[in-house]
Amino acid sequence: MRSWSIDAYLARLAARNPTPAGAAVAALNLAQAAALLAMVARFRADRDHPMGAVARDVLGRVEELHETALHLAEADTGAVDEVGAAYALPRSTEAERARRAAAIADALLAAAGPPAELVRIGAALVEVCERMAGVGSGALVADVAAAADATAAALSISRTNVEADIAPRRGTAEAERLAEAVGSVDDLLRRAARVRDDIRRALA
Repeated sequence: MRSWSIDAYLARLAARNPTPAGAAVAALNLAQAAALLAMVARFRADRDHPMGAVARDVLGRVEELHETALHLAEADTGAVDEVGAAYALPRSTEAERARRAAAIADALLAAAGPPAELVRIGAALVEVCERMAGVGSGALVADVAAAADATAAALSISRTNVEADIAPRRGTAEAERLAEAVGSVDDLLRRAARVRDDIRRALA
């Protein structure tokens, strides 16, 4: 996916194909948020800038988060391929249908892993947005608000993906662990919105 043009990515996203889908959209939103924050940090990383130390500290962190988000997009593709393989299992007999249903449920549970990890990346980016809100000014700080909104979209998408994937295995230890992993999303969304709203008020 990394080597695709934007046009190729969007065409594949619109095609009748299971990948890329929501998790890839979430991962790319997080990668774009990280890239925006890296850009703002580079403009403020001068040693004589009052917020230079913060910007320099943030820069390495967001580059790491950017890379992790893209890695998770690729991991999601592999997990969804496994789901597709489970759906392709034979279902002629009752026994085959039972094996197929179990395989689908297990594959979906595994597929919840990457979007759950994306929530962790999103949480880190919300924290960075909070730190960076005072680093920029004018159009530059508006990019921090854009990063907060992109992160919020990714968090919401990822939570829904996890909830959908764990549904057939609800009540198991792994499903409940994954549900707990996305339990912080409402708070993270509030924090991301606060960053955006505070920036908008400062610009008014």
